[in-house]
Amino acid sequence: MSEINRRHTLQAFGMALLVEAAIVTGAAVILVGAITVKKVMSEPVPITLVTEEPEKPAPEIPPPPVSQPKVKQVKQVQPKLQPQLPLPQQQEALPITPEPALVPAAATAFSPPAPTPPPPAPQGKVDPALEYAAKVRAAVQAAHSYPAAAAAIHFSGRVRVEFHLRDGVPGQEHVTVPCGVGFIDHMALQAVQAAHYPEPPAELRGHDEVYLVWVEFNQTTR
Repeated sequence: MSEINRRHTLQAFGMALLVEAAIVTGAAVILVGAITVKKVMSEPVPITLVTEEPEKPAPEIPPPPVSQPKVKQVKQVQPKLQPQLPLPQQQEALPITPEPALVPAAATAFSPPAPTPPPPAPQGKVDPALEYAAKVRAAVQAAHSYPAAAAAIHFSGRVRVEFHLRDGVPGQEHVTVPCGVGFIDHMALQAVQAAHYPEPPAELRGHDEVYLVWVEFNQTTR
């Protein structure tokens, strides 16, 4: 047998030994692991059950006692009766004696004559200014006319005008309280200018007097 074949045979034999040794080693490792696992699994594991103790209920607190309201005893006070006083005796009414009527003594020849009653007081004189103002108002009212346009609308009202008057001559007339209809207000001013004023009294002559007059407009004053 040649040297080369011998060398190959030895190498093959060595390789076979190595493979066999590896197989044996792996089988041993597997066997040891299985035994260990079996041993571990076969050992009993103690299991301890932990039981929770139930919570103790809180002690009940008794409610505070309800205080009963104290009833005050009311003492009944007996009213003291005052002794009745004796009623005063009524005095007997004294008879009233009528006084004798006085009879006038008869007039004698020596009696003085009865005094004559005083004459009646003279009546007060009328203020000439007030009397003339009434005449001025009547003159203005008589001078106005009720227009046909007012009759068409059945107008009824009045206008207050103010004006100056001196010796029967008017001036500075103007409306102080209008009636709401323009042409009626204008006719009231025309009545002031068209009125025929009476002669003023001696006390008012030469004086500038101011008058306020209501001018009435209705169908009865046409």
